[in-house]
Amino acid sequence: MEKLKIHLRILGGLKFDLNICKIQNRKSKLFIIDSVHRLTSLPDTESVDGWYYSDRQLQTIIGDTSAYKVVIAIINAPLEDDYYGRRIGDNVYVLSLYETGHIVLKNDLSLEQFIIQNFYYVTAIYFKYKGKIPSSNTILTHQDIRGCLFDFNADKEDIIFSLGKVSICDTCKSEFDSTFVPDNFVSILKRELKRIKKPFYFRIRDFIKRRPICSLILAVLVSFAINILSNYIYEALRPDNADVQKKTRQTIANKKNESIILQKDSLNQE
Repeated sequence: MEKLKIHLRILGGLKFDLNICKIQNRKSKLFIIDSVHRLTSLPDTESVDGWYYSDRQLQTIIGDTSAYKVVIAIINAPLEDDYYGRRIGDNVYVLSLYETGHIVLKNDLSLEQFIIQNFYYVTAIYFKYKGKIPSSNTILTHQDIRGCLFDFNADKEDIIFSLGKVSICDTCKSEFDSTFVPDNFVSILKRELKRIKKPFYFRIRDFIKRRPICSLILAVLVSFAINILSNYIYEALRPDNADVQKKTRQTIANKKNESIILQKDSLNQE
């Protein structure tokens, strides 16, 4: 299966310490980020009913995208209809870190994970809709929160219910057209989504919060096992006391013999 080539664009200052290299070097069998372009500054919003960037203005800012299969743009500003993601034209998806960035970080998740998960969302849409990204006027998600890649997340706080444990629900899985999507696409997608996890430290902390008694018992058992193992290693490496005493006596005897021999040699010389 040919990987989807994605062009990444950074629109203006993001205000977050984002590791673009980590995103760009993401290994996937479904997509590849083949180029990155950064726009250092943005024009003021043209909206008259609030501060947000409309789809029309974003399309002007991003410019011609006909040379790319898919363009994903990242911005830190409100979008039209207070969405955090807008699909524009046939091949552009704009992801906003406005509010969502703080939601992700306060729940001990990473912005890179959030962005990469949206890369899978766009990739799934591209294959699901036969090589196109339908505009945001087309409903592609379900309002029910299922921990699915296609959750609508009308409340931005809901993104935490899928981030780090996202999957594809059975309904969405059945909607992929097998005549366009390879047979193993969904299985690869589900497998790669499982790799999006919280950092190891926070996964341990969450486990302790959910199961405090079990965590306490486990901690006692681990400490007990470490104690037994350390004693075993010590005994295995420690020389036997009897052997030490025997070697000590033998050393003393050897020194006495050497002393006697030296005394005899001295008498013979006289």
